Amino acid sequence: MILPEIREISMVVDAVRDYAVASARACCEERLTESYQAPSLASWDACMWFDLLQNWELSCFLVSGTDRAKRLLRSLQSCLQWYGQSEIAEHLKRLSVLSILN
Repeated sequence: MILPEIREISMVVDAVRDYAVASARACCEERLTESYQAPSLASWDACMWFDLLQNWELSCFLVSGTDRAKRLLRSLQSCLQWYGQSEIAEHLKRLSVLSILN
């Protein structure tokens, strides 16, 4: 399998970002936490990827196990962790400001 085009990778990064933000917000609603524990994207199957991307070709690439797919997954894992942790930090910052105002 060949590496997807830049616009496809950009779409995947956007989807991972949106997932991370929603996941981090849900984590904050369940319990106040200072760290985001990102799920392992390497454990996702094609159906889980398809739910996120709505693209079978990309989903199959991500679970193909090729060196390029593994490298992309590692990068996406880092993005997921970074976006999720950034969302948690923003949430805690908003709470801090609200507590000062009250």
